[in-house]
Amino acid sequence: VKGGWLHHTSFLWDFDEENMGYLLLPSKRPDYRGDRSHDDFLVKLKDTYGNLKPTHFFSALKQSSEEEFDVETVTLNEAMALVDDKFGSMQNWFDTKCRTKVVDLE
Repeated sequence: VKGGWLHHTSFLWDFDEENMGYLLLPSKRPDYRGDRSHDDFLVKLKDTYGNLKPTHFFSALKQSSEEEFDVETVTLNEAMALVDDKFGSMQNWFDTKCRTKVVDLE
């Protein structure tokens, strides 16, 4: 993002390990990643922070981020409007820039 920094990640509080098999090995990856599967490094946050409720974990994460960065909280609609403005549409971004792929499970 020009003049700023946008970080996107997925925090996995819990997940079904069977579904991790649908994640493909990315074609571009750092040398340290090698050919390791997602199972080699994905962890369930609930296994590490299970003594906390998910809402407490994410509140603490937001608070610590705000202590280090100028965090701007936006609604999903505001984020989608930004994507539409910058990339034409979420679908256009997904089809052209995004490395994530959707797998139809049916």
